[in-house]
Amino acid sequence: MASLTLSLVGCESEGQVDPNNPPKLVLDTYTLNIDGGGGDIPLYYGLSNPVKGGEFEVLSTESWVSLKEVTSSTIVLHIEASNSNEERFAMVTIKYPGMEPAVKVTVLQDKQLLNKFSFDVSNVTYKSCTVKYKPLDKNRPYMANIIDAEYFKQSGVSQEQSFVEAEMSNYRALAERNNMTLEELMGRVSPQLIYTGDAERQFVGMQPGATYVVYSYGISFSGNNYELTTPIHSTVVELPMPEMYDVSFNINCKMSGTTASISIDPGEWTGYYSVQIAPDDSLHYIEPGTQITDSAIKSLASKFYTSARNAMKGGASAEQYLRANCYTGFRTLDVQLQSNKKYMIIVFAVESKDGEVPVMRSMPSFKYI
Repeated sequence: MASLTLSLVGCESEGQVDPNNPPKLVLDTYTLNIDGGGGDIPLYYGLSNPVKGGEFEVLSTESWVSLKEVTSSTIVLHIEASNSNEERFAMVTIKYPGMEPAVKVTVLQDKQLLNKFSFDVSNVTYKSCTVKYKPLDKNRPYMANIIDAEYFKQSGVSQEQSFVEAEMSNYRALAERNNMTLEELMGRVSPQLIYTGDAERQFVGMQPGATYVVYSYGISFSGNNYELTTPIHSTVVELPMPEMYDVSFNINCKMSGTTASISIDPGEWTGYYSVQIAPDDSLHYIEPGTQITDSAIKSLASKFYTSARNAMKGGASAEQYLRANCYTGFRTLDVQLQSNKKYMIIVFAVESKDGEVPVMRSMPSFKYI
């Protein structure tokens, strides 16, 4: 039984009911069909001829239905998530002084939602995050993973089935190279991908400022394949950019024909810096006088990060990449340019910590040619 006191002011003395005009309660619905997930469900009402000091009393035949609150226009019922494999039924009775008969509401709830996943994302930095995967069905095997959202743009994959088939194909090829079945591979691969029950994964070495998609789906192995046993569930994680150092570069340029002599003074910055030269028909060129946007900064950072990461995947260390592609101290660079284009010189500080992929660490400085 649940009840809540709500005083509704009427024209009669407190507690007095006009027998010729008794209170009448009208609801927007008298039958609630609720899914297995439950939730807080409002019943919108209108009350005519209220009794001064009158209070609603809300009763339920089942404990999984309770009263959350009563407002001036709603009676809010809390429906617990179902843990039953069958539909269930409850009858709610709403009483009010002088109102006869009481109003009844039928609550029908579907069986438990076994296909549902939820995610808790925490400890988000510019290069890492922690994800807790929480399936409602604690006994079903499921995939627990994360992917850079750029994958969907670059691959063109947008359909759920196409994504799973592409992912499975990659794992199957890896299994075949190691003379294993797909199920054997999934049982041995590190980091672990297939779980039952709640799981927690820590993701590191992520791209600063990038958008990632955390996802899960139930699976069932069949031969050298697996099939979806639930729809894909996902959530988006936006990584921040690293904190930027207060670094500014003094850039000067002298032209001799089509050769640009570019001098760069990093001031007090003693670390590495990257130099990008963007022609006026490129993605990274910004018209003079236009303020650089966050997305443009992230795009520059992403271009640098991707280049460094690919080099390191090919066997180079972070220091080797920085020495080969970046600069320190005062430098003068001679660059051949096309005579019919405008150019933008972009310089920003970069840094690698503990041998990790180098990242942008200052706002870019610009010079136009």
